[in-house]
Amino acid sequence: MSLYKAIGVLFRFLVKRPSVGTIGIGLSLVVYQHLVGQLGLSTQLVFCGLFLVLSGIPHGALDHLLEQERASRLGHSFSMLSFIANYLATAGLYGLLWLLVPTLSLLLFLLISAWHFGETDLPNAPHTRQWSLVRLLSGGFVLAFILLNHASEATPIIIGLVRQNETALQTWQWMTNHSGLLLRAWFTQVLILSMLASAHRSLAVNGWRLIRLLSILALTFYLPLLPAFMLYFGGWHSLNSFDTIRQYLRANEHSLSTEIWNVWTKSVPLTGLAFAFLLIGGVLYDQLFSLTELIPILFIFLSLITLPHVRVMHRIFSVASASK
Repeated sequence: MSLYKAIGVLFRFLVKRPSVGTIGIGLSLVVYQHLVGQLGLSTQLVFCGLFLVLSGIPHGALDHLLEQERASRLGHSFSMLSFIANYLATAGLYGLLWLLVPTLSLLLFLLISAWHFGETDLPNAPHTRQWSLVRLLSGGFVLAFILLNHASEATPIIIGLVRQNETALQTWQWMTNHSGLLLRAWFTQVLILSMLASAHRSLAVNGWRLIRLLSILALTFYLPLLPAFMLYFGGWHSLNSFDTIRQYLRANEHSLSTEIWNVWTKSVPLTGLAFAFLLIGGVLYDQLFSLTELIPILFIFLSLITLPHVRVMHRIFSVASASK
């Protein structure tokens, strides 16, 4: 096989299984750390920025198209102005909640994120109470695995978010002190509940997909918190969400790579706007706050756009599940 054909075969394989590329990137970072040393902050930020631009932000910058398609299927009218107003109102109310009750807001964000991650990782699971619980707990396990294995880096962020709330800090301290036992018990619980849910209504397990997910989670263990989280969020969660979005928007190109490209380009305007906002906000906050103070603020901004996004994606996953 010629080099040109080999590159073509590899490209087509990665288009169908982009998370394999994520594993390759993660392995490269781990090997680099082993040979050269700990990743510098600038390298971590560049890595996170690239994943945000390529997959993280784009998969959320298509929400308006998803709502438009949903309205069309239901025979309803769609107003971009109303959609944006509703989006901003939801984010604004959540921002007010962060100001008034930060600890409750953090708990809400973790629960929402756990559900969203679980829903993405188990896209074909039936919408029963048993499988809904498995979704929530499996997504929560992913969050707990990443955060607890990077407790020293996560602790200053949590302190900044909960504003010295003693109950929250004591709970977090207990979790970090018993992280090994907690994660093993959590994983075991997910397995047991999955078997019980499957006995009620079975779910075909994609072994190859599960291996890729576990491989990515294993790699996060050896990386600093920021690239570890982005490896999962941008290199797994966002890619899988993007594929669900592509299928829901029903692009009809014969070539999968062309279809993906055409859907991705539709996200460029809002992706560019969001990334420009992040850059400007980051520069401004960098002049006013230390990095320890900056990350919690950026975390809150992320949570504000996550809440309306999760609502949009939940509707899509519900439709996809009901149609199977």
